[in-house]
Amino acid sequence: MIKLDLGAGPISPAGYQPLGHFHGTEIYPLPYEDNSVDEIRASHVLEHFSTAQVPEVVKHWASKLKPGGVMKIAVPDFDWIAQVYLDGVNAPIEGYVMGGQTDQDDFHKSTFNSATLVDLFRGANLTDIGRWDSDAPDCSSLPVSLNMRAVKPVKLEQPFRVTAVMSLPRTHWTANFRCVQVLAPLGIALQAYEGVYWSQCLERGLDRLITDGMDAVLTVDYDTVYVAQHVQTLIRLMLLHPEADAICAMQSARGWDSILATVDLPEGTPPNRVPRTILDADLMKLKTGHFGLTLIRTSSLKGVKKPWFLGVPAPDGSWGDGHVDEDIYFWRQWAQSGKTLYAANRVAVGHIEPMIKWPGCDLGVIHQRAAEFWNSGPPKDVWK
Repeated sequence: MIKLDLGAGPISPAGYQPLGHFHGTEIYPLPYEDNSVDEIRASHVLEHFSTAQVPEVVKHWASKLKPGGVMKIAVPDFDWIAQVYLDGVNAPIEGYVMGGQTDQDDFHKSTFNSATLVDLFRGANLTDIGRWDSDAPDCSSLPVSLNMRAVKPVKLEQPFRVTAVMSLPRTHWTANFRCVQVLAPLGIALQAYEGVYWSQCLERGLDRLITDGMDAVLTVDYDTVYVAQHVQTLIRLMLLHPEADAICAMQSARGWDSILATVDLPEGTPPNRVPRTILDADLMKLKTGHFGLTLIRTSSLKGVKKPWFLGVPAPDGSWGDGHVDEDIYFWRQWAQSGKTLYAANRVAVGHIEPMIKWPGCDLGVIHQRAAEFWNSGPPKDVWK
C-alpha cells in the first residue's frame, strides 16, 4: 500500500512514507500516477498554501488517490482559535494563525474551519466526510487541530435499480412537475398514486415496488423541489453506507423554522441544540424524517411490520397535542424494526409553501406565510 505523510517532520505514523521539505521532497505536485495512492495524510501543511491555491492543491491530491482511497487533513481550527482568543485563554494565538515564522516555510497563508474543509472535500469530489483522531505525536494531536477525512468514491460495478413513487393530491404544484422530469434521464421510473389519503397511496406504491426487484425506492412529495444532483447524491451515499436503511434529504418544515426531522443527538447535548460536528459528516442519524425526497432500501422495507402508516389520536381521543401523524408512525415502526434512518447533510431540497404578498406601509413588499395569516390576520405594517 502507498500511504503518504505530506509535510511530515521527523516522525510519521508507521507505514507512511514522509514527504516534504524536511525530507528534501515536494508535496505539490506529487510525483505519483493518478489513482495510485491508498492514503494521503496532510497534517498542518495545507495552511502553508495561499487561499487561492488551496482548492487546486486538494483536487490534485485527490486525483492521486485510488477509488476508495482516504484523504486525512489536519489544520489549525480557526473557530477554536477565535473562541480561545475571545475567552482570554493564554495560548500562542499568533503562531496558530500566522505560523511560527522561523524560516520561509513556516508562514500560514490560509485559515480553516470544519465548513471550509467540507467545501474543499466536496470540491474535490470526495465523500464520506468525517473526523479522525491523531495517530502521531505531531501537530494533529494539539487541541487547536481540526482533523477531517474523506474518501474517493468507488465506481459501481453493477447498476443500482431505483424507482420513484409519489402520492398525488387532486391538484399539483407545477414547480414540482418540472423537477420530476429530471428522473427519467437518471434511469428512474416514476409511479404515481392519486387519492385524498396520501399515506394509503404511498403505502400501496411502496408495497408494490418491493416485489418489482428494485434495490431502492425514492419517495417524492408533490411540494418538494430538487435537481438531478440531489437524487444522484442520495444514491451514492446509500451505496457507500450499507448501514443506512433510509436516507432523507435536508428539508425545511412548512409553517415553522425547523428541518423536517428529529435528530438522534449525542448523550449530554443541551435540548434543541445540534452540535456542528454531527453535521460535518455525510450522514446524520435521525429518529424521524420525511418523504419529500427520501431513498429507502426495499430489502429493509420487507422487515417492517404493517400497517406502515397509521394516524393515532391523542390519549383523550382528539387530534390535538399528543396525537401521532402517519409519517411519524412510519418512522417509529421503522426504528422498532431495527432499521436506520439518516439525513444527507449536504443534500438540501426545497419545500413549496404558499406565501402572501402585502403592500407595506412604504408600499414595499411584506411576505407572510399563509398559516400566519389564518392565525393572526394581516401583518401590522401593511399599507393603510
